[in-house]
Amino acid sequence: MFQVFTCLTVEHDLRLVVVAGFVCFLASLSAIDLFHRAQHARGRSRALWIVTAGAATGCGIWATHFIAMLAYEPGVAVAYNVPMTAVSLLAAILITSAGLSLAANFEGRPMAAIGGAVLGAGVACTHYLGMWALEVPGHVSWALDLVTTSVLLGMGFGWPP
Repeated sequence: MFQVFTCLTVEHDLRLVVVAGFVCFLASLSAIDLFHRAQHARGRSRALWIVTAGAATGCGIWATHFIAMLAYEPGVAVAYNVPMTAVSLLAAILITSAGLSLAANFEGRPMAAIGGAVLGAGVACTHYLGMWALEVPGHVSWALDLVTTSVLLGMGFGWPP
């Protein structure tokens, strides 16, 4: 846990982290509004609103993550693998669209919870694909316990209250 705290407080430019948080807030407001429009629409119109909501959600997640990645200052030169970075954006859009579709198209709290968990999985997928796109001079190793915990927490936070 100390690794996570140190990474956030020492190895990130906190000004950019604040910008990332603000982008996340604005993207969330947009995504929620678009999702509500999808819920009230029917047929083809609903599908278009879901795709729009998924695009807004995915782009918001990706932008938030990428800004936070730009804030990351590990003390060595970093670069980003452009194709993998693009894949992380596409994954964000596709997976969150699937989660929103589940929540909008099927009645009941259990499906809303499953849709929220899928959306949380989209956030995790975007994060780890984005981290995979980070190129540093050295070897990156993953702490499986932290990765698993972060994915499960992200999926859990997607569940409705």
